[in-house]
Amino acid sequence: MLRARSKVAVVAIALALVGILAFVGAGCSKDKAGKENTGTGTLAGGKDDGKMVAKVNGKTIGEADVAKETQRLAMQMSAQIDPQQMQSMQAQGVFRKQAIENMISRQLLEQAAAKEDIKVAQTDIDARIGQIKKGFPSEQEFTTRLQDMGMTPADFQREIEAGMRFDALLAKHTPEIKPPTDAEMKSFYDSNPSEFQQPEQIRASHILISVGKDDTPAQKSEKMAKITKIRSDIKGGADFAQMATKYSDCPSKDRGGDLGYFGRGQMVAPFDAAAFALKVGEMSDIVTTDFGYHIIKVTDHKPAHTVTFDEAKSEIANYMGNQQKQAAVGSYIQSLRAAAKIEYGDTTGTGTPTLNMPGGSAPGTTK
Repeated sequence: MLRARSKVAVVAIALALVGILAFVGAGCSKDKAGKENTGTGTLAGGKDDGKMVAKVNGKTIGEADVAKETQRLAMQMSAQIDPQQMQSMQAQGVFRKQAIENMISRQLLEQAAAKEDIKVAQTDIDARIGQIKKGFPSEQEFTTRLQDMGMTPADFQREIEAGMRFDALLAKHTPEIKPPTDAEMKSFYDSNPSEFQQPEQIRASHILISVGKDDTPAQKSEKMAKITKIRSDIKGGADFAQMATKYSDCPSKDRGGDLGYFGRGQMVAPFDAAAFALKVGEMSDIVTTDFGYHIIKVTDHKPAHTVTFDEAKSEIANYMGNQQKQAAVGSYIQSLRAAAKIEYGDTTGTGTPTLNMPGGSAPGTTK
């Protein structure tokens, strides 16, 4: 994977500064009918504990919402930074401070969308949720992920609706993004050589028999027998891709089990270790992960190398376009903040109010 691609992901995350759930369908590897808040309730529908963290044009953001958003940010970043850095950031209150600003931006967008009466059709919401679910091996895995994040299906639907309403609002108030020119992209490429060092990659296919957390020993045994028979049939001459299409519980079955190219550390540890131990054309023994039982077949290998400009152009175009979009979204939200009355209450989580600041800057920051 291009290091530039991880940069694009960071930009995409930054665009979620409104606090929309960054709910990525993990698949087999490592977007709220936003009811308007009308006083002391919470945006996310959490239990109001009486602590006012901030008010946006008189609408309260409570501790329950901030706590949820802080947890979301921490979970999001835990896959990107080392544990020591995570601990330091948590100790400094970095995630909480960002969570407060996210919730303020979200409330500003919610109020603007309500003022402009922006609505989203239920069919479009259902389609978006269906698209996300396809990224999971099963409905149970999707539900488990929701539970892990402290969400119900109703919470998730509200998040999706809010995100789609915000997208429609931002489309009205931000300029159309112009594609970067070849010269601009080449300048970026030449100025960031380290971003285009491609690590070793393999291409692999797999067959997954999903195992749920609540499966009984008997169910697990039955599933192990099933995947053992599948592997035996492949060893006997059955086509791997056809068997994946017929039996696999992973969405990759629609591609004959093909997962595309990936580098070390991108898959869950047991899968990663087994896959990188194989030579091209080899098939693994049965591999157990939190997703279930896998059979892996490596189909190609790429040694570490420098990605050429032509190979990187589409990545660079996406990244630079996202940078433009981030700037446009940030500018629009800042215009909403400038026109709003924003008051800060308990920003520490201790119940101690801090300085109220109309117009937009967080305590301890500059506007």
